[in-house]
Amino acid sequence: MKDMFEEKIGELEEYRWITIQECSEKMGISVRTLYKYLNEGKIKGVIYLRRRMIDSISVIGYLLEKKCLEINQIKNEEIKKQLNHSNW
Repeated sequence: MKDMFEEKIGELEEYRWITIQECSEKMGISVRTLYKYLNEGKIKGVIYLRRRMIDSISVIGYLLEKKCLEINQIKNEEIKKQLNHSNW
């Protein structure tokens, strides 16, 4: 059985900062859910030029924390380093 997050993680590894809309589309969850995760501190984001930007590493870290994926599924070595430094 193919892991449903495998292709989504590949898309998240492309860019460090993504918009709420992009993250919503890539992860298949609503914009409202993303704002909820931001408010609860589950994922990290910033406001840049009046746009909310999501830290894709925090999204990957959240998925690791929830055991939706494993660290060996992440192909980008730089992201693995960042995850190790942020204690995900």
